[in-house]
Amino acid sequence: MLRADFSSPSTTSAFTAVSANSDGFSDEKKHTQATNIKFGDRFRTIYPVFSKPFLDQVNLEINHDDRYFCSKLVNSYLDDHPGIRYIKSNIFKSLNYITNSKNPLFSAFLCSEVPIQFDKNSHLMNKAVFQASLTTSSEAIRTLCSEALDIMADEFQWRDRSVNVVGIYLIRYPITPSRGIKGMHWHKDPCKKSMVVQLNDNTNATKTGVKYSGGGLNIGKKSPGSKVTFPVKGTVENYPYGPGVEEIGNAGFMFSNDQGDLIHQPEDIVYLSENNDDLAEKRIIVVLVDD
Repeated sequence: MLRADFSSPSTTSAFTAVSANSDGFSDEKKHTQATNIKFGDRFRTIYPVFSKPFLDQVNLEINHDDRYFCSKLVNSYLDDHPGIRYIKSNIFKSLNYITNSKNPLFSAFLCSEVPIQFDKNSHLMNKAVFQASLTTSSEAIRTLCSEALDIMADEFQWRDRSVNVVGIYLIRYPITPSRGIKGMHWHKDPCKKSMVVQLNDNTNATKTGVKYSGGGLNIGKKSPGSKVTFPVKGTVENYPYGPGVEEIGNAGFMFSNDQGDLIHQPEDIVYLSENNDDLAEKRIIVVLVDD
């Protein structure tokens, strides 16, 4: 997960149940959610999150936005001076190239500071108005954002509630053979509630192998009395984006940021593909809300 200001880089109990009900949560986790507390804040895993046919459509539209997502361009940016670059996109009105601890990423900024209202069933009201305000031309991504908020509303019980969307970002991490991803910052999100979901998997085009391992979420207890955010020794826990180490995608986490000392960090990624020109990707949506 990254902090909301991507220009200044830093977006439970372990998941054990295999079966899930229709709302995306396991029956076991649903009736024990009050126990999902980590270092003073709620933290839980979610898998699966979205319906597979719908998520396939979302990923297809993002895949077609490919003129900037290539090894040659990413490597040329990494060899150049670090800093924000504004990228032209076919579907995102606001897309930046950024380095986070020397790790490259493309950040699509979809909205910020948007007040929304939920009905008595925790469903987003005025959904068409909200979707029209998002800075993307993709109808699938607009629906993705509103569905993510409905899922958060169900978890955090935003029935008949107004909340403020602090920010929604779609992040594409290009994973290069020479580096992978490593050394991302520990941080705490600048909002009360967070949701992060990995949208794609880590398999190759033929689905016969994985391109990389790692990339889950590390959590820990914030060390007191320091301006630099880092975890207390012995408190770090790791959670993959999915029920197993190699089965990732359409999985994520929801957590609060306002009660305790919970901090988090994207886990390192090790590149595995034998083809050095085969650019891999970790693709996530980050939703930040104040309630």
